[in-house]
Amino acid sequence: MKKPLLLLIWLTICCVPVQAQWLKKMTDKIKGTKSTTEVPAGNETAHAKAEGEEEAEGDPLKAAAAHKHDPSLIIGGDDAVTIDSTYEFDVAVYQESTALQGNQVIADGGQDIVIYYSSKAPQFSIQMLSKSTSARYHFYADFQRESQLSITAINKVASGDKEKLDLENMEPVFPGETGYLSQLIKTGAKKVVAGVACEEYVAQNTKDDPRVNAKGTNHSLITAHVWIPMEPHTLFHAYGLIPDKYKIQIEKMRIEGSYAPVVLPLEMYLDYGNGDRVYTTTTEIITGEPRKVNIADINK
Repeated sequence: MKKPLLLLIWLTICCVPVQAQWLKKMTDKIKGTKSTTEVPAGNETAHAKAEGEEEAEGDPLKAAAAHKHDPSLIIGGDDAVTIDSTYEFDVAVYQESTALQGNQVIADGGQDIVIYYSSKAPQFSIQMLSKSTSARYHFYADFQRESQLSITAINKVASGDKEKLDLENMEPVFPGETGYLSQLIKTGAKKVVAGVACEEYVAQNTKDDPRVNAKGTNHSLITAHVWIPMEPHTLFHAYGLIPDKYKIQIEKMRIEGSYAPVVLPLEMYLDYGNGDRVYTTTTEIITGEPRKVNIADINK
């Protein structure tokens, strides 16, 4: 089942009506989590290690592992998939998005975004913070473990799902948003963004497209123009370490003119059916600065 996971990109923005609907669902889910002392049978959970437990750092999170239960972070999903509690990166791409209704900028609209890449391991992460609600969304892709993890947090309580890595369905977008990465088609246009050579991809939908109206909202994505690095290794230095089976899939998608979500866009323009618009720009790229990210950081 397709599940919007991999962004916009990287990476996309919840406007007020969509966020309100999503926040209500998250609040109900969190209340249910807080009032539950035992995990329902058949649903694997993995809990982030408490801060300071260095001896467990980097170990895969498994339901069978003897982790101390932490109700502030519950990870479910595919029992066969393993993830790490911490990930190391040394490239950080900082982005900021601005939301508009017509020609008017929405106060506190949009998101602050950080994209992390590694030069030592085939893995990346995207972290999004809503300016209006302070809700957080983190996504991790680990090609070595063939896993992907998405986590959403509000009021320092988070829940997420781990799944087998799937390039065709990987769309790290903010909850409530419509995914579009898997629909991108190359236009042939090129330009330099933040010092990086990029090429343009476009996704277009119609207002009655079931993919954009599945949640019963008029906040439907009509057009997405995104600028993606022409060479993945420009930012994702460990791109060469990606297992061959994924490289073959990536090359096949590129030949067909579509986009394999391996590196995220550096610039985006999203146009919605109700007149909303969202612009995302890259403000800074930092390389060669090692950073260790704990999945529990989403609650900081």
